[in-house]
Amino acid sequence: MNSIKYIFLISLFFPLKLSTIINFREPRDALKIVKKYLPDNPIILEAGSFDGEDTIFVANFWPYSTIYSFEPVPQIYKKFCKNTKKYAQIKGFNIALGDSCGKKSFYVSSDAKTPHIPSQSSSLLQPKEHLIYAPHIQFNKVIEVDCFTIDAWAAENNVKKIDLMWLDMQGNELQTLQASPNILNTIKAIITEVEFVEAYKGQSLYEDVKQWLESQGFTLVALSTTPEWFGDAIFVRL
Repeated sequence: MNSIKYIFLISLFFPLKLSTIINFREPRDALKIVKKYLPDNPIILEAGSFDGEDTIFVANFWPYSTIYSFEPVPQIYKKFCKNTKKYAQIKGFNIALGDSCGKKSFYVSSDAKTPHIPSQSSSLLQPKEHLIYAPHIQFNKVIEVDCFTIDAWAAENNVKKIDLMWLDMQGNELQTLQASPNILNTIKAIITEVEFVEAYKGQSLYEDVKQWLESQGFTLVALSTTPEWFGDAIFVRL
């Protein structure tokens, strides 16, 4: 489906002021968009850091930043630590972030061709339509992880504010934000994955995320709409 046709369909089902909203293709392009809203030394929270490749990109983009990164899957977290060990500004945590604290079941994804290697679709939420839109991704393993709200983690680690949140939490973004009002009040910009279908059971969809963040004083400034069932959205306090 070409991009012009798809943007038309998105505007039909999810009304947007397309004249004022930037459409971007790559999640990393989002950094250029939010840069003007942030200081030169932003405090960044990255949830869903995977192996640290994007984390390193962020660290190089903002050399004077402090980055708190979260990756719940131990096998992946080991790779993250190895890949980011040269970056003093990156602080890694082998925990999940969510809407409550405690031990939680975590659904680990993998590609059918490499079932022993965890992939990037793992979530606290049970997969649903994800199995239809990405049938090559399987969820055959469930592990137990430590989970914290962002407010609880911040209090424990003496973090008073976050300038930018980059959330890739596979459907669990909105519930996590709603559970941490203290830190939410300090945030200047949020880059978050959004879904247009119920990829995971009980997840919030794009319009839910948009409406709630707007009620909290954020404005949607950019949206990625490729592929057709998920994307990334950028919200800022203007």
